[in-house]
Amino acid sequence: MRSGVSLKFWIGGFFLSLLIITGISFLFGDSVLVYTWSSDLGTWIRPPGTVYRHRSEGWGTAHFGQLDVIGVRDISKTGVPAIAIWGDSHVEAFQVEQWEKMQEQLVDIWKSHGRTGLTAFGIGKSEASVADYYFQIPHYEKKCPSILAHVIIISGMDDVLPDQPSAVHGAFESKPEYRLVEHNRAPAHVRVRAALRKWGLDFVWLSAVPLIKDTKLRFSPGPAGTGRERVEIVREPNPGKAFSFLLSALRRQTAKPVTFVYCPEAPTIKGGKVDFADRDAGIVPIFAEECRRNGIGFIDMTRDFRNYYEEEGAFPRGFSNSRPSQGHFNSGGHRLVAKAIYRAYRSMNGISDALHTH
Repeated sequence: MRSGVSLKFWIGGFFLSLLIITGISFLFGDSVLVYTWSSDLGTWIRPPGTVYRHRSEGWGTAHFGQLDVIGVRDISKTGVPAIAIWGDSHVEAFQVEQWEKMQEQLVDIWKSHGRTGLTAFGIGKSEASVADYYFQIPHYEKKCPSILAHVIIISGMDDVLPDQPSAVHGAFESKPEYRLVEHNRAPAHVRVRAALRKWGLDFVWLSAVPLIKDTKLRFSPGPAGTGRERVEIVREPNPGKAFSFLLSALRRQTAKPVTFVYCPEAPTIKGGKVDFADRDAGIVPIFAEECRRNGIGFIDMTRDFRNYYEEEGAFPRGFSNSRPSQGHFNSGGHRLVAKAIYRAYRSMNGISDALHTH
């Protein structure tokens, strides 16, 4: 009799704990991202109507519309000229709310200067690189004819150098020769993600799944890594040649104006001091020159980010619940990028005329 009562208490306690954990994770935990195949884009996207909550860095909620675009119900029905802003997780920008993202702040700047017939939207996906944008730009131009120009946000030269281990979707490869390859691998555990999200068990994905997936058994003695080592950039012996191939290929992919915005991972706090050094500073001028040679715009945010710290005492990256100066753009960082895009488009050949015409 006593064992039966204990079993009931145990089962009741289990379900009560599950209910409490589910409620807490809903409020303070990240959602599980689910994916579906898009025949329109030829790649995996987040389904329209998906609501994603991000709480581990910053605090934002993303609402996905058609064609994997956050904050716009259907960009194909956008009737006004639009700037498409491409990037990885820095444009995906789960860490901030929609009104804080660079595309929304760019539209606000336009409005403040009396230009109401323009819009912008972000096309961002974690771990994306320029190879992905190369393949996707024609699809988006076909679905959204009102695209006026493309802006590509990069936060490091690994986005534009070949053979990078961080390239998990499209890839820029150098062997046997320079080429762009579209992998279109399915995201990990697509069915598991969908099932956990359906039943509201997001916390399982955030805790148990990474533990099982990342745990590696080792039976030999000796030092072991932490499992969180940063993936180093694969250096290219001839970056100018690699950039020339990539940018000329990208230039042939679209007749629309293209602009790169380089956002260094500086300034940042290192060893208790503010460090302004940029690990990619040596090859940024090479990339900028190849952009010029291929008729592609280039914006370097190095000075803007430095001035922001020196004048405001603030960093463009980092949140109250993450490491200061590191990680993704905060609202201030998005604002700086939006301002730089506005300034460049106001004077850049071809684009300023197009904006004025529309």
